[in-house]
Amino acid sequence: MEPKHIRIRVAGIVLNQKNELLLVNHRKNGRSYWLFPGGGVEHGEDIETALKREFYEELTAEIKKVGHLVLAHDTIYPDKSRHIINLYFFVELKKGCKIDVKPDAVLKNARFVSKTDFGKYMFYPDIKSDIISLWEKRFRESVGFIKVKWKK
Repeated sequence: MEPKHIRIRVAGIVLNQKNELLLVNHRKNGRSYWLFPGGGVEHGEDIETALKREFYEELTAEIKKVGHLVLAHDTIYPDKSRHIINLYFFVELKKGCKIDVKPDAVLKNARFVSKTDFGKYMFYPDIKSDIISLWEKRFRESVGFIKVKWKK
């Protein structure tokens, strides 16, 4: 039996001048959902480098500054087949940076979303209430680790 590994995923929280939040659209296993841009940390790679690499790979966007850790949580599939530690950092993009999505088998799109429209999006994992609460404060504070329940 192959040993199971814990995956570490880093993601960036980006607000534009209109106070809209950057989200990416993934389509996987017949489902379409939105999440913060980012991805897996590779062995021997530090978190900041991984975040910058993922933003460039997915969006050709360059990060000016990786700020504070806003929140963290783990995702454990009900059958225990996957275990992911998610770390979300407040991120500032370089001035004049354009978002150019590099679609692949999973990543399909990216856009800035208003607080008003955020509720209409299938956001994964379902931490919408936590995000709204943090958004009210423009993500200036860290809430640390939050518990996330698996939802199908």
